[in-house]
Amino acid sequence: MDSFAEFMVKKQPDSSDKLKKIQIIVLTVLLCSATVVLADMFHFPFLLIITCALIYGAYYLITGLSVEYEYAVTNGEMVVDKIIACRKRVHLITADAAKFEAFGPLTDDVASADEKTLVLCADNTGENEYYADGETEEYGAVRIVFTPNQAVIEAIEPFLPRQLRNHRGQENPS
Repeated sequence: MDSFAEFMVKKQPDSSDKLKKIQIIVLTVLLCSATVVLADMFHFPFLLIITCALIYGAYYLITGLSVEYEYAVTNGEMVVDKIIACRKRVHLITADAAKFEAFGPLTDDVASADEKTLVLCADNTGENEYYADGETEEYGAVRIVFTPNQAVIEAIEPFLPRQLRNHRGQENPS
């Protein structure tokens, strides 16, 4: 019998995202003001079309800051996709739970993974984050940091190596 679970989390905006949003808005207001003044000054209404294009460009860039991550686990194979503004899907990583070297809640006690490729696909709140260390064909040695729900954890656990199933932390996200 196949096991399947999927879950989507929305990345919460951080200060960098908020700063980008403010910069886009300020730049758009300045450029739109300039095009309106130039259109009035030179009696060239084509510049008003450029104003509309600037507004649409700002909308496109601001909505592009909205990011979601989708975790899909099928028979122990975890696939993570990044969804940008509900209009673009980017495949991030595919990992086999049977090849995980470590798995569990991400706490301060977990050793750092300086020599591994870090794939951050969590919701950016710092709560209920899990990590999985393993090998993938795409990245080699990797640490995946993600925010699963209980169904995703339960879909991964049966496929973990025996030593990880028996010694994993008891903390589960709500």
